[in-house]
Amino acid sequence: MTASLPPSLRWAQAVGIMTSAFLSGGVLAVSYGFVPSMSQAPTTLLVREWKTTYGRGVAASPALAIVSTFSFAYLSYSLSFTLNHHKAEIFALAAIATGSIVPYTLIFMKGVNGKLYKKVKDSKHLDRSEEIDESKDKKGERSRDLLDRWAFLNFVRGLLPFAGASLGIYASFYMTS
Repeated sequence: MTASLPPSLRWAQAVGIMTSAFLSGGVLAVSYGFVPSMSQAPTTLLVREWKTTYGRGVAASPALAIVSTFSFAYLSYSLSFTLNHHKAEIFALAAIATGSIVPYTLIFMKGVNGKLYKKVKDSKHLDRSEEIDESKDKKGERSRDLLDRWAFLNFVRGLLPFAGASLGIYASFYMTS
């Protein structure tokens, strides 16, 4: 129960859960809302809008992941030498789940991100209503294909902080000591 914890640990619970849930919601909303709505746009506009959206995510996501990860890690460490050591293990898993969004992005999304950035570069000289010439691109390497792949990888990425928030909620409200 959270009432028996000191205020600093209750704040860490709230911060860890809220930031990981907010991060997850933002990431999942981009894959679920942005990508389908942009898929009808001309390819030039599509890749430029992806770059803008991705840039906003890059600006906010790492900080949210760090705050949440450290909040869960603080809880895990603080509870590890108490009768709540089982909660400590769950908070450690929450920290790992949320923090793994960064290596996941670098390992699994770097390739598709680079290809989409190349499409943005290729569109610099075009009007935003024009299509990028992709006639020589192989299937799977066209802008829409890349964006669909990116959306799937990003959706999976959003499940990591969701798992962290879920574990944090479980440890905070449903586990007994």
